[in-house]
Amino acid sequence: MRSASSSLHAFAAYLRLDRGLAERTIESYLGDLLLLEKAKALPELHHEDMRVLLSEWRARGTSTRTVNRRLSALRAYVEFLREANPGHPDPTAKLELKNEKNPLPKTISATDLQKILSAPDTKTPEGLRDRALLELLYACGLRVSEAAEMERGQLKLDQRLVRVFGKGSKERLVPIGDSAVAWLQRYLSEAFPKLNPGFAEERLFVGLNRQEIWRIVKNYAHKAGLSERISPHMFRHSFATHLLEGGMNLRSVQALLGHADISTTQVYTHVEETRLLEAHRKFHPRK
Repeated sequence: MRSASSSLHAFAAYLRLDRGLAERTIESYLGDLLLLEKAKALPELHHEDMRVLLSEWRARGTSTRTVNRRLSALRAYVEFLREANPGHPDPTAKLELKNEKNPLPKTISATDLQKILSAPDTKTPEGLRDRALLELLYACGLRVSEAAEMERGQLKLDQRLVRVFGKGSKERLVPIGDSAVAWLQRYLSEAFPKLNPGFAEERLFVGLNRQEIWRIVKNYAHKAGLSERISPHMFRHSFATHLLEGGMNLRSVQALLGHADISTTQVYTHVEETRLLEAHRKFHPRK
C-alpha cells in the first residue's frame, strides 16, 4: 500500500492533470485531507468514521461551508482511489448534509466605486497602473487571481475584449468598457515601459501579486473616505449586480463571471427578483 505522502502526492497530480483544478483548490483539498488523516488513515476511513467526524465538527460549530469542502476533498480522493480499485468504498455515501446558506454578496454603489477609481495619483507610473487595474476589475468582474496572473497578450483592446483564464484554466472572453480601455491604453503607453524596463515581465500589472492587489484596493478605499472594508471580490460582485440591475439575464452574467454551474451565479437572483417585482408593479394593470 502507498504511504500517505506518496498517495497524496499522486492525488495532487491527478487533480492537476486529470481534473484541471487550480493550485489553490488543490492546496485546499490536500489541507483538508491531512486534517482527516489525523483521525484515521484515509484509505481506511469508513462510513461510520465519517458520521462520528461530522458529529464532532458540528459540535465544535464548524461551518457548513467548511464541512462541505472537506467532504468534497474526500470524495475527490475516493474517485482517485477508485481508478485503481473500482470497488473501494465511499465513506461519504448517504451522509446527510445541511444546505449551505449563501449570504447575499456585498457590493459597492456606483458612487463609491467612482470615488475608489478616482483615488490613484495617475501622474505617477504606479498610480496609472493602479487606476488601470481598478478599472479592469470592475469592467470585467475579474477574480483577483485572474488580474494578478494576467499577461499583456491577453488584452485585445482594438476589439474591446480580454481573454481571461479562470478556475481550472478555463478560458472566456469578456468585453471591456470604453473607460477601462482608455485607462489601459494610457497605462500601456505611459507607465508600463517605465515599470517594466526591457519588457522583461509579461504580466500586465507589473509588481502586483494577489496580496498586493488586496492591499491596493483597501488603501484606495480608505483614501476615498469609505469606512466599510472593501475587497477586490466586491468589485466582482458589483459588476454582476449592476449588470443584472441594468437588465442582463442570469445566464449571460454566468458566462461573463466564468461560473461553471448556474447555481453559483444564483446567489444574485435576489436582484432579478427585485427587478421582476418592479416591472410587475409598473406594467400590470392591477397594482
